Amino acid sequence: MATTIRRAKADDADFLAGVMLSASRAHLPRGVWDLIIGADVQGCLDYLRRLAVAEPRSLCHYEAFLVAEVDGELGAALCGFEFRTGGWATVAAAMTKVQHDLGWTESDVAASHKRVAPVWACLLPDIGADWGIENIATKPQHRHRGLASMLLNEIVQHGREPECKLAQTTTFVAHGDAERLYKKAGFKLSDEKRCSEMSSVLNTPGFVRFTREL
Repeated sequence: MATTIRRAKADDADFLAGVMLSASRAHLPRGVWDLIIGADVQGCLDYLRRLAVAEPRSLCHYEAFLVAEVDGELGAALCGFEFRTGGWATVAAAMTKVQHDLGWTESDVAASHKRVAPVWACLLPDIGADWGIENIATKPQHRHRGLASMLLNEIVQHGREPECKLAQTTTFVAHGDAERLYKKAGFKLSDEKRCSEMSSVLNTPGFVRFTREL
């Protein structure tokens, strides 16, 4: 089995859409992107495929991703980004472009904001991390091969290139597989935030954050 880690390309957009959707759901039946987009699986994947190539180039853009190939087949991916280069604010601008292209109305946007509002109210506060790691997912047939660990180790090295000092990644509370993965990669539990509203929309009590010095 030959495994290769490389930067993602525009041609990987379909795969990255699946990664983003899967990562947002984690161990749950639906996730944040389901709430934002409000569509079936194919509708969500179409939205996220567009986001992977949309301008401005955000942390959801293919250029932010590393992918792991197993014998030439895409198996896993994640993204790494500097908070000072835009972070989630740039994602919002790219989402606006995607929604315009999809013909969203003002009512569609308002409905999206209403669906996801309980999640935004439960976001963890800023702790000064300057390197973010998100959208970590592996295809089911390629799990338990260490692909996510290899990608995490590689993306940590990328964070050192712009001289970032502290990396962070988040997941839902009680996501055991993710917690074990992060701890294995040298991350430590930092903090968590629980909100009753999160349980009502996603059946999870909240978010937990892991950090690692670079």
